[in-house]
Amino acid sequence: MAQNKEFLIPIDIKDVKLVDWLVDRSIVNRLWNEECSELRDLLKQVLEEECPLVDIRDEIVSPIHYHNSVKILKTLEDSPFGSKNLIGQFTHEYTAKWARIVKLFEKNSTFLADSAKHIIQNVKYDIPLYKKQIARATQIKQDSIKKQADCSNNINKYQIKYREKCTDIGIVGDHVRSELKTLVGDIPDKMLDITADIGLLSSALSYYQVFTRFLINNPDLEVCPLLFFVQQHGNVTVSQWETGVLPSQESDSESSVEIIEPIETHDNNGCIVVSGETSPIDMDVAIEPEKSKDSPDLDSDIDFGIDTIDFGADIDFGDEIIDCGEIDFGEDMEISVLGAGEDQKNELLLDNTAMRNKIIDELYELTAFLSSRADELTRHSETILSEIPNCPPEIQTTQLDSIEKMRIQVEHPLN
Repeated sequence: MAQNKEFLIPIDIKDVKLVDWLVDRSIVNRLWNEECSELRDLLKQVLEEECPLVDIRDEIVSPIHYHNSVKILKTLEDSPFGSKNLIGQFTHEYTAKWARIVKLFEKNSTFLADSAKHIIQNVKYDIPLYKKQIARATQIKQDSIKKQADCSNNINKYQIKYREKCTDIGIVGDHVRSELKTLVGDIPDKMLDITADIGLLSSALSYYQVFTRFLINNPDLEVCPLLFFVQQHGNVTVSQWETGVLPSQESDSESSVEIIEPIETHDNNGCIVVSGETSPIDMDVAIEPEKSKDSPDLDSDIDFGIDTIDFGADIDFGDEIIDCGEIDFGEDMEISVLGAGEDQKNELLLDNTAMRNKIIDELYELTAFLSSRADELTRHSETILSEIPNCPPEIQTTQLDSIEKMRIQVEHPLN
């Protein structure tokens, strides 16, 4: 009983010395690797053949070791391909090959050396490789989770920004093109409202002009001339502003804008996807017109009726420099460019970018003056201006409340 317990004591054997230990203990033949040539050839044959049993086709892959072979043979024995003859041999050739493979593995305990060889390969190469792959896959997974969280945060952030921009523009943002088309249709009404608001600034403009002329002592000084013009004449053309004369041809303030209605959908992330049919591409290829019988053939050579001229062997061009003198273009010569900027001159003042920016600048100028004037009235009294000789009555009688009302009226078109 004590002798049987000694066999159960584990032995520590270094992994790379496992095959050598089996050979030294005469458990495995020293030339076991050379004796496995028949086994390798037989394994090569069964791997190239198609297994008749569909259930184990996925298991028959390289590398094949002893334990795989025993499992495959047992499965084949339990199948219809495991029948035997009278002397105990398998009748199916494929099953017989697997039985032969198992016997070659068991011969001289070759399966122990083969298993030891696979253990060494797994310990030295396969397991470290799999650990590195697992660590790399884990890192990729963590990075992907972090990127997914960042992308989700960015999606929420940009959705909020998108909604804020849409709110600033004045649209909901669900159907951008159709909503922008609606805004385009509202532009003429907004222009009329702005023109009407500027028309209410007569008191503010008059107060600003009187105050500036008094301080600078220049009765002919003009301030905010464009605002005065719009306040008196309305949203007229640029040509009328520059010349004071009605243009011969006024532009149509309501331009027709053709907007293609697309199909707008939303993806899983809430982003807008616009799709629609596009117009065919115009390659701008000119088609030659048909030639009539009476039309001349322009492709043929043209005879100018000039004979060949013999200039002689040597041509003397001369070395004398001829002084042509100065060219007199005349004192009354004028160069004029017709039609330059006609389209811009026919635009309305609020439609023209330069004029619109100038109107905005003058509105800000007037707002700054009224704000500064209100601040002065809040902190200082008007006794100083009242004591100045020839002070206009508009400056003396205008109170802080009136200036605040003027400032609110000026800021309304800017909003």
